[in-house]
Amino acid sequence: MYDFPEVQASTKAILDALSEAFTKLGDASQPAFPESSIHADLMRMWKDDTTLFSQSCGLPFVEELHDYVDIVATLKWTGISDEHGWYRTVIVAREELGVITLSEVGGLQPVVTNTQSLSGWCSLGVALSDVGADASYVLPYVESEGHAKSLQFLQDKRADFASIDPGTFQLLQRHRPALTNGLRVIGNGPHVPATPMHVSKVRTATFEALRSTTLEVFSRPELASARAEIGIDGAVAIGASDYSLIPGLVARANAVLPRR
Repeated sequence: MYDFPEVQASTKAILDALSEAFTKLGDASQPAFPESSIHADLMRMWKDDTTLFSQSCGLPFVEELHDYVDIVATLKWTGISDEHGWYRTVIVAREELGVITLSEVGGLQPVVTNTQSLSGWCSLGVALSDVGADASYVLPYVESEGHAKSLQFLQDKRADFASIDPGTFQLLQRHRPALTNGLRVIGNGPHVPATPMHVSKVRTATFEALRSTTLEVFSRPELASARAEIGIDGAVAIGASDYSLIPGLVARANAVLPRR
């Protein structure tokens, strides 16, 4: 989910290590990279029985993927995640607008990634709900199909504010500052589990073996530089029950930023 070209060598180093470890457990595998970041294309990949291990978003897991995959862990983002692997999105607006908090965005234009995104849509709707907003509080949202694209919408003045996954925002601050310069953090989304890493229900190894192997790979000293370049401390075990709060959050978001 965070495979920007600037860090792809580090991503591949971790994927190679995971693939080798899973193969030793009896699930022969090799790294593969999605050809598209469009949500519908990613859903097909995540549901495919040949996708042994991948990372998605908590909201599509709850709504569609739970019949296809089992969650083993989530990334722990340096300076962002708590000890359980939970975090909050960052909500940003163009500095030139002069808004300091979400209570000041009435009448402005939001951009969301898509309405299947916990960080890019749901968290924004919940945060707006927390300041008393209703469906008429802001202009109808536009969709970008990606966090980096949402930031580009802000830079191009095609939208005014957005909720961005904090891991993505941290990476882009470091590697693509043109996307984050001139923006102000005006709030945060609700406290939620970070994006899940999961394994296919069609597998040879046991769930426990795949989980422990995943955690072990993400803790290897020889991968420390790769982890640091991506901005993560490692991985932490997490399960489906951690995401049980999401339907309630979706209902709140849908009241303010209705799905179309």
